[in-house]
Amino acid sequence: MKYVAFLDILGFKEKLKAMKHDEARQFIGHFSSTAYAVWRDMDPKHLNGYIVSDSFIIYSADTSQISLDELVQAIDTICKKEFSANSILIRGAIAKGEFDKLQAREMSTLGKGLIVGQAYVDAYLLEGTVKTTGIVLSEDVYKDLLNIGGFGKNIFSESINGSKCYILRYLTLDYLLDIKRMEKFVELANSSGWLPHYYNSLYFSFRGESNDKKVHQVFINLFNTVAKGSPNENWRELDVFIRNAFDKNVLSDFQTRFLKYLRKSLF
Repeated sequence: MKYVAFLDILGFKEKLKAMKHDEARQFIGHFSSTAYAVWRDMDPKHLNGYIVSDSFIIYSADTSQISLDELVQAIDTICKKEFSANSILIRGAIAKGEFDKLQAREMSTLGKGLIVGQAYVDAYLLEGTVKTTGIVLSEDVYKDLLNIGGFGKNIFSESINGSKCYILRYLTLDYLLDIKRMEKFVELANSSGWLPHYYNSLYFSFRGESNDKKVHQVFINLFNTVAKGSPNENWRELDVFIRNAFDKNVLSDFQTRFLKYLRKSLF
């Protein structure tokens, strides 16, 4: 039994369509170099991993608490470093179960790597179930993290489309209150046409926050960044941001907080 994490780059296929071959090589090169640098600096003792194109697969040696703690710490560090260094947002999933990576070589010029195990399949399938930049957890991984303690403020149980989902966030409210990070986040959201993932990521960033002033400030910073300080000149960007906030795939709780902000700002 192992913990298996499957991580990939949000919007990579669309980015790839707009890139020339050399640009794509450079983009993936930056992604992998950053991940390798984090891995080297952390020097994890209970994890293994490898990168395939825009995907990063990490698996633990066992299902001990120390292995799970190290896995979550590695994911949090990698996700934040990819964002700060490369303007890359990561989404992913963690599952628990059987997993093996088998090496085989049949010809001198043909290498083969085989992944075997339900945990990998579960993580791969979970990754796309919630439109966010966070990490989706299987229920047993969520419970294991609760038992460890220390992650409670960053893991959530959420009802989405009638199903119970479990999320680990790495973009927190305090993290996004930094103006430079908010600018980078908005730049990525604008380039995607404001996909639901970005609104849902904002929602999870202030999920559980009792300080309304901090949430209000996030919306202020967000509006100022989208409008680039000039709402009259950049009204098209604002229109896209506001209109897409009410897409059916954006969590209703985000829409409620957004409307609360608008009412407070207008009256």
